Amino acid sequence: MKILTIIGPTAVGKTNICIKIARKISGEIISADSRQIYKYLNIGTAKPTPEQKQMATFHLIDFVDPNKNYSCGQFTRDAEAKVEEIMGQNKVPIICGGTGLYIKALFHPLHALPESKREIKKKFQNSLKKFGVDYLYKKLLLIDPELAKRITPKDKQRIIRGLEVYEMTGTPLSLLLKTKRKKAKYVPCYIGLNLPRRELYQSINERFTAMIKQGLVNEVKKLLRKGFDPTASAMRTIGYKEIIEYLQGYISLEETIEKAKRRTRNFAKRQLTWFNKIPSLQWYNPEEPDIINHIIDQWRRTTLN
Repeated sequence: MKILTIIGPTAVGKTNICIKIARKISGEIISADSRQIYKYLNIGTAKPTPEQKQMATFHLIDFVDPNKNYSCGQFTRDAEAKVEEIMGQNKVPIICGGTGLYIKALFHPLHALPESKREIKKKFQNSLKKFGVDYLYKKLLLIDPELAKRITPKDKQRIIRGLEVYEMTGTPLSLLLKTKRKKAKYVPCYIGLNLPRRELYQSINERFTAMIKQGLVNEVKKLLRKGFDPTASAMRTIGYKEIIEYLQGYISLEETIEKAKRRTRNFAKRQLTWFNKIPSLQWYNPEEPDIINHIIDQWRRTTLN
């Protein structure tokens, strides 16, 4: 089964294109966006508006608590279930998003590793704060020297993951990574959307300015009043992280806006670097005439091969 998969950098207009495609081919949209999964993070993640949701059906949006972790493995299982559900209704599943790790996990499955446990991860994060990264790296060298030698001694995230996996399984992560991966259920039909660099950056800047006007600062205030951990993955989302720094008095609102825009532009560059590694990916300008029919024609040609 070849799945129409619309990818591209943030703020390029993927959602609007996917809605138009879905309406023409009786499709439903499965979001591959690691930020839009979170409840209550609405403005700053550019979730589909109520009007857009009236035009097309969206899945895997707005369903994870901001204090909870959500892995690539969980996304794969959820996305596969949604693909089956949509096809069972004789409709067309459309993957739409810019989170490369999610998309890779779906079409090139990861190793079967244990899900992260918040309490175990928190224990190592506390050790990191108390003793420093060198202390944790030395622990990793003792239990999984192969993994430790493959990463830098300052890679906090991978060091903690290695320690966490070993504590949960008693097996070094490097050994688990040598096990056979499961076979992918689906093959992607990739369609890339991109704009000339200057236009893309302008779109990014204008979108964040609009988010501020729509009340992003107040949205972050409400999240903090609800008691969500400002260091949780959800709250480290670009835009939210900078506004938290502003609310904590570290930077001005003007600095916040410029910092968030710059980080978003850098993020878009990293997305393009990731997606450009996909062999034979064809890029489209979302503003070109008859773009919807061109994409649908390519997808149909691909499914016949």
